[in-house]
Amino acid sequence: MNEIIQFRVMSTIWCLVAVVVTICHLANAEKLTRQCMASKGRCTRNKDSTCESNFGSGWERNGSCCRGRQCCVFQCEDIPTDSLKNGSVIVTERNTGSTANFSCDAGFSLVGRQSITCTASGWNGTIPICIIIACPETVAIVRGVVYIFKCKQANWFDSEANCKVHGGHLTSVETAVENAFLLDVIQLMWMETGNFWIGLTDNNTEMSYKWLSGNPLNYNDWFQGPPQQPDNKQFGGQPGAHCALIHDNYGLKWGDEDCLQTFKSICEIWLP
Repeated sequence: MNEIIQFRVMSTIWCLVAVVVTICHLANAEKLTRQCMASKGRCTRNKDSTCESNFGSGWERNGSCCRGRQCCVFQCEDIPTDSLKNGSVIVTERNTGSTANFSCDAGFSLVGRQSITCTASGWNGTIPICIIIACPETVAIVRGVVYIFKCKQANWFDSEANCKVHGGHLTSVETAVENAFLLDVIQLMWMETGNFWIGLTDNNTEMSYKWLSGNPLNYNDWFQGPPQQPDNKQFGGQPGAHCALIHDNYGLKWGDEDCLQTFKSICEIWLP
């Protein structure tokens, strides 16, 4: 009888211990899960999963979830403090919602956004550059490409010849990002007019607009009018417009003009 009573007592004690351990485990798990949620994290599917295998590149471990799973938070790509030549970078954190702030040294102008934010898909902008705005030339180097903004006005043919002297061509504009960059520089160096020749013409056998570089015209920023561009007419309505430029009178959209008119120009040279 005593043995039966003793067995029942021990069973009761073990049950109480199990309940207490379970409660503590659940309470601890709840605390850690809330912590993960507070850091805008996600839990891996199981304890053997990694953050990167579950959610992709940029996801890193930041604590734990219940049942031994990893708590994962998204981290934007690191931006080193020396990544902005002739300027400074301030990045406090790389979590979603964090910002990276940029400024240029005295005498330099910032081309691009002064601040970008870390989102769930990465930084919502690119690192700007710091350049000296000057005439007769403003030079900007971006991702292996040298852009030379020439203040001296010349016709389209002479402008292309001047670019060839530097080892390049009048610029092609391949994307909206590249176009926005060019406009940022033009607006910083605004003097008298914003007309800049680019390397686009329909002086060819097909009589259709093509880049001098030979690249296809997959992106354009023609002024939509009226008059809709290109219309092979000069701004005043005269015929004979066959060369393209970033056009002051069209709000820095593209237009076509007589190739013998004289405007500023933008050269593009690819670094080896």
